[in-house]
Amino acid sequence: MLLQQVMRPFGKHASATVFSDTVVVSEKFINDCTKLFSERMHQKAEKEMKNNPVHLITEEDLKQISILESVNTNKKDKKDERRKKATEGSGSVRGGGGGNAREYKIKKVKKKGRKDEDSDDESQSSHAGKKKPDITFMFQDEIEGCLRKHIPDAPEEFISELAEHLIKPLNKMYLEVVRSVFMSSTSASGTGRKRTIKDLQEEVSNLYNNIRLFEKGMKYFADDTQTALTKHLLKTVCTDITNLMFNFLASDLMMAVEDPATITSDMRKKILSKLTEETKVALTKLHNSLNEKSIEDFLSCLDSATEACDIMVKKGDKKRERQILFQHRQALADQLKVTEDPALILHLTSVLLFQFSTHSMLHAPGRCVPQIIAFLHNKIPEDQHTLLVKYQGLVVKQLVSQNKKSGQGEDPSSDDLDKEQHDVTNTTRKELQELSLSIKDLVLKPRKSSVTEE
Repeated sequence: MLLQQVMRPFGKHASATVFSDTVVVSEKFINDCTKLFSERMHQKAEKEMKNNPVHLITEEDLKQISILESVNTNKKDKKDERRKKATEGSGSVRGGGGGNAREYKIKKVKKKGRKDEDSDDESQSSHAGKKKPDITFMFQDEIEGCLRKHIPDAPEEFISELAEHLIKPLNKMYLEVVRSVFMSSTSASGTGRKRTIKDLQEEVSNLYNNIRLFEKGMKYFADDTQTALTKHLLKTVCTDITNLMFNFLASDLMMAVEDPATITSDMRKKILSKLTEETKVALTKLHNSLNEKSIEDFLSCLDSATEACDIMVKKGDKKRERQILFQHRQALADQLKVTEDPALILHLTSVLLFQFSTHSMLHAPGRCVPQIIAFLHNKIPEDQHTLLVKYQGLVVKQLVSQNKKSGQGEDPSSDDLDKEQHDVTNTTRKELQELSLSIKDLVLKPRKSSVTEE
C-alpha cells in the first residue's frame, strides 16, 4: 500500500519492483538498464551474421520463445494460487495490512520456493537450448559485470537479482535484433535478386545444354570409355552446375561463397540440412546423382531440382546447339594457339579433330586421349592420323622419362642412367617442338576434307 502511494505521483501506469527485500526500483530504471545493452546487441548480432550465417532467426523461433514464456508464467501462476490457498486456509493474517500483508507473505514464500521454480525454468530452458543453443545474448555473470560499471554503489545482492531479472528480456530482445539485422541484409540484396536469378538461369541453361551435347559425343565410344567419360563429366561440368544451384540457395541462408567451384560435398550437405523439406528432397537427389554413373539420371534429377527452385532452363534447339558447338570449338582453338605443353597440344587437337569429324562436342580427361586418337583412325586422312600417332608416342615417351627421373630422386648410383635419360629427354623435346606446329595446324589451318565428310 505504501509503495503504491509513493508511486502514484509518477503516473497512472507507474510500477515498481522490489529487489533484495529492501531495494525498490521503477520500471523506468529497469528499462534504462536494458538500454545499456542495446549497442552491444547490435554489434554482436552483426558479428554473428558474418561469422555464423547458419544461425538464422525466424518467426517460428520468436513464437517458440513466447510459448515457452507463457508456459513458465502459467506454472508460476498455478504455484502462486496453490500457495495463496494454503496461506489463507491456515488463517495466517497479519494486523494492519490485511490482504497486502498476505500478498507480501506470498512473495516471501515464493522466494523460498525459488529453487523449485528455477529447476523448472532450467529444465524448460534446457529444452530450448537443445533446439537453438546459440540464442543467448549474455550470461548472468556478464550482465552483472556490465551493471556494476554503471551502478558502482549498488549492493552486490541487488546487482545479482537485477541481472537475473534482465536475462530473459535481454535474450528476447537479442533474438529480435538478430532477425532485424538478417532481414535488413536480405532486403538490401533484394534489389539485385531478379538480376541474379536471370544470370543463374542463363548459366544453368548453358551448362545444361553443354552436358546434353557432351553426352551425345560420348556415345561414339565403347562402354568402358563411355564410363570414364561419364565419370569425368559428372566430376566437372555436372558438379559445376550443381554447385551453382546450391550456392544460389545458400545466399538465402547467408552461406553463399564467392566462388561456387570451391563448394565441397560436405558444404553441400550442410546447405541441404538448412533447406525446406520440398527443396531438400530434390536437391539431395541431385547431390547424390553426382556419385552415380548415368548422365541421364543426373539430368533427370537436375530437372526436378530446377523445378523445385523455380529456375527456368532454356533447353537448346538446333540453332542454339550450332552456336554452342561453334563457341566450344573456338574456345578450344584459342587455348591451343597459346599453349606450348605437348600433352595439352595433343589433347586439344584430338578433341577438336573429333568435333570436326563427328560434329559433336567431347569433354574428355587426358587418359582418354589414346581412345580418341584410335577412334579418329578412319575419320581423318591417313597422313594426319599418322602424324598424330607419332606425336602421341613422343608425348608418352617424355612423360615416362619425367616419371623415371622423379622416381630416382638423389640416388648417386643412377648418374649414368640420368645422363642417358637426359639425352633421350632432350632428343624427345626437340622432336616435339618440331612437330608441335604441324599438330596445331591440323585444326588451326584450313583443313583437308575428313574421310567422313568425303
